Amino acid sequence: MPIAPLLKRFIDDELGRAPDLIARTMAAVVEQLRRPRDQLLASERQHHFDLVELLQQHAGRFQRAFVDALRQRVLADLEPADTAAPTPSGPSSLSGLQLMDEGRVESDIEISRAVQQIDTGTEWELRELQTFTSTLRGQAHTTAESNPLRPLAYAHALWDAAGDVTDKPVQQAILLRVASTAMTPLLRMAWAAACSRLESQGIEPSIYRTVVFAPGAGAARKPEVDVTMPGALEGLVRSMPGGDPTTAPSSPSERPAAAGRGTALGPALEQALARIEAMLSRLPAGTGTGNDPDAADRAGTPSSRLAEFRGSLLTAADETIERQIIELLSRLFETILGDPMLPQALRTLMGRLQVSALRVALRDPKMMEIHDHPVWQLMDRIAGAAVGYPLPGDPRLAQVLAFCDRLVDEMLAEPVQDAALYRRSIARVDACTAEQLRDAQVAARGAIATLVMAAQRERLQRELAHRLTEQMAPVRTTPVIRRFVTGAWARVLAQSFTLYGEEAESSQRVLKATDHLLWSLRLPDHPQSRLRLLGLLPGLLKELRTGMELIALPAGEQQAALDALVEVHTEAMKPRARPAAAAAEPEPTPEEIVRRMRDETVEPVPETGTPFSDSLIDLGSMDTVPAEWLPSGPAAGGDDAAAWVNAMAIGRHYRVFLLGRWSHLQLLWRSDGGQLLLFAGEQAGSTHSVTLRALERLRSADLLIPLADYSLVQRAVDGMLRSLATLR
Repeated sequence: MPIAPLLKRFIDDELGRAPDLIARTMAAVVEQLRRPRDQLLASERQHHFDLVELLQQHAGRFQRAFVDALRQRVLADLEPADTAAPTPSGPSSLSGLQLMDEGRVESDIEISRAVQQIDTGTEWELRELQTFTSTLRGQAHTTAESNPLRPLAYAHALWDAAGDVTDKPVQQAILLRVASTAMTPLLRMAWAAACSRLESQGIEPSIYRTVVFAPGAGAARKPEVDVTMPGALEGLVRSMPGGDPTTAPSSPSERPAAAGRGTALGPALEQALARIEAMLSRLPAGTGTGNDPDAADRAGTPSSRLAEFRGSLLTAADETIERQIIELLSRLFETILGDPMLPQALRTLMGRLQVSALRVALRDPKMMEIHDHPVWQLMDRIAGAAVGYPLPGDPRLAQVLAFCDRLVDEMLAEPVQDAALYRRSIARVDACTAEQLRDAQVAARGAIATLVMAAQRERLQRELAHRLTEQMAPVRTTPVIRRFVTGAWARVLAQSFTLYGEEAESSQRVLKATDHLLWSLRLPDHPQSRLRLLGLLPGLLKELRTGMELIALPAGEQQAALDALVEVHTEAMKPRARPAAAAAEPEPTPEEIVRRMRDETVEPVPETGTPFSDSLIDLGSMDTVPAEWLPSGPAAGGDDAAAWVNAMAIGRHYRVFLLGRWSHLQLLWRSDGGQLLLFAGEQAGSTHSVTLRALERLRSADLLIPLADYSLVQRAVDGMLRSLATLR
């Protein structure tokens, strides 16, 4: 869709002001970091000192990185490309399959906090700016998406700039937090000034237009009328013209029955419905994907003719209750068909159902009494399946809408329109979505197979790490070597066993190297032992290098481990004196050690507490944790998040803040132990693999929420009431 020239000119002007914005922000950040704070620990003060030095040394780089990142993200939002979704950076992949673990989602959590900081501090200015950008886009409704200068773009740019001046995650997090706080008041003034400039140019803000939210977006707001409450729909019917909303029947037996309800409709009403059906049947099929929110109205969809239909139906109705039902349903469908956030094809599909739904409502009193009547359920099922695929042109969306279009054709051909027909249709829609899920799982079988192997390797690695920890417990050695043996080398063993099997020659060589490594760290003080070590070292070092290459251990970590081992082995080669009275320490032979590793059944180490990788802040270096960095809420929040994630259902759609943006993802698979989960992405054919710990972190930060069971009738009621309120 072409960009409106006025909007493009405005965006270019605002991006031109970005260098001044970041320069003023950086000055405020440096001042904030320099401010003495007695409550800070020594490690925190050191981080602040380091950041001040880095910002002074690389001021130009920090500012250019911010400006470039902001321009890139704003223009990408302004001119979205139909390419693959953004990919994460850095390692942590499983043969090309990106695995999001708890360490990698920390950047998303930090960015979301910065977004919230900016959004909260600029709420009113941001809303006003959205009214202007909606006008610049030529939209008939005000939407948050109309403004590409959103807090998310600024938070991302600050994160990218922070990563350009420091490679320490803890410092990146501190810098993002301080910078987002410092930038918030500057953005508030900048956006207020932008609104004033636009107003001076004669741009009229769409203040009095409806603010439209995308289905499933944002926090749920309490509806004015909750259709799930008993009597809610009946109350809406009675509030329609032609009745007295203050007099409600006290029991179902006292409710007035419409003439013909449960039997045939009146001849005049039947003829009016038939004429409307004939007119709707001549409308073109809805094949659009909703790229243009106002395309439906300009194309002449059923929403532009409902007023005419309503008038003819009301004239043909004999009873008050019939007219009230016609009033309510026609207004609800008018709201649905005019909702710009629903795909155009979905709106046209719903428009074809309106006469059928009206026939059922006029015959079946239950439809206007309960929210889970089959008519409402079918509409919700179809809409829910559609909003799970938010991208225009998604073949999965086209597939489900094409199926539903054929289904509606068959429904309208049935001689009797009743609840039973809709129940059968619900079952068919459920079967269609279940088949789509199976197709997605089949398409992802390669990724699933990779994750199954990863899950097996992870379980094996935990067991091996536990056994190696036991073996290393009595060994006096350096922390570097202890971490290497119980961490990296456990991964080597698990990787070799998983890829080749324990009996393979390569795995046997790794086991033999493990024997020699453990023995060399507890070398007996005897000349023969030193001679044996001298003979083992060349082969041992070769096998250690091969193993580290197998798991792609970073070169720096490889060299650090080898240097530490050389130092320990050099010291072991020197004879050392022992007190004569010292008793000889019994020690197991290498064969016994390996036998224990192979045969001993050891339960995995229970994971209690929060591991270091669960936070970008180096909490281990602090004596106490600053209060503002502690998670809010009760201490049991982590347990609640774990229970919630464990209850996630296969096939369900969720909104997840992943890779720096909100996405609609569908859960396809979880491993037997529940440690790895695979989601279908927004792009057809894309997948995201995420660890259980990462999802728990996202849930604890309110960045993982269900795409709520979609209620089209509730959304329509909300929209109808808003429209009626503006007419009063």
